[in-house]
Amino acid sequence: MEFQFHPASPRQPVRSLAVGPRGERLILAAAAVAALVSLSLGVTVPAVLGRAARAERSSAIAATTSQVRRERAEMETRLRATRERALDAGDLISRVGFLYGVPPARWPRGLNPETGLLASPDPEVLAAGLTRYVAGLERALDLASERERAQPGLADETPSMLPLSTDLVEPASRFGPRVSPWTGSEEFFAGVDLAAPAGSPVIAPADGTVVFAGRVAPALNARLWQFGNLVVVSHGRAGATLYGHLGKTEVRTGQRVRRGARLGTVGTTGWAMFPALHYEYWRPGEDGLSPTDPRFAMLDLRLPTHDVSLEKMLATSAPDSIQPPPGLP
Repeated sequence: MEFQFHPASPRQPVRSLAVGPRGERLILAAAAVAALVSLSLGVTVPAVLGRAARAERSSAIAATTSQVRRERAEMETRLRATRERALDAGDLISRVGFLYGVPPARWPRGLNPETGLLASPDPEVLAAGLTRYVAGLERALDLASERERAQPGLADETPSMLPLSTDLVEPASRFGPRVSPWTGSEEFFAGVDLAAPAGSPVIAPADGTVVFAGRVAPALNARLWQFGNLVVVSHGRAGATLYGHLGKTEVRTGQRVRRGARLGTVGTTGWAMFPALHYEYWRPGEDGLSPTDPRFAMLDLRLPTHDVSLEKMLATSAPDSIQPPPGLP
């Protein structure tokens, strides 16, 4: 086999390359290898590029999915926090409705925990429930404002705050039936005991008139003498409050007091095992005054659970045999 190389210029001689049989085989083998390499690249390169593109798409999908999951988790966290704030607001306005005497028939049904409006863990259902719950809150605020317009001064006269001027407060005894730590017999505890440092100021939770300041004489089947130094404040149409175990009494009978005024100090008089304030709230009803859970009248004290409806608060009362505070008509 002979190869001729013709130069570009006609003046230059033609060059020849003679290849023997062995050279021919090498050239043919090289050509075959080149053809195979070309064919392999034609198949392999697109496949590699395709896998790279699919991997890139998969990575992008995974990143997007991860971002969506994070955003959903953040949304659910915000929804749960919003639900807690809404439930706190519902507890608060429901207690206001209770203190203002709003009839249950007019109260927004959706604010009652029994409806389960905010109980679903599903974000979409919860979001829809929040919309309805907020509408109920707005309706409840309108009802409370309506009461205040109809009865000027009602907000000032209604007990609505912790009757202690200290942050070191711990509920020690709660409203309801119990076994007496003194006699071992069953009794109904008509108030709460709030443990606090001795000497802490006891303050009026609303405007009113002091109708009793002193001690109740011991008597058979009487309960009030157990509380030592007592102060009773009448809040007119908003009921009455009682303060016991006082170390000092700083008001007198007939004295007018404003919300936040000092009534005395926390002490250990009467049957007290430690410095504490015995506090009772007597709410007006169809049959006159009756004690109810004072926590309902402490709006600055958050309830531990969201399970108290207006109906439940109205149903919370003590037996008729409870001795009433002195000084009340």
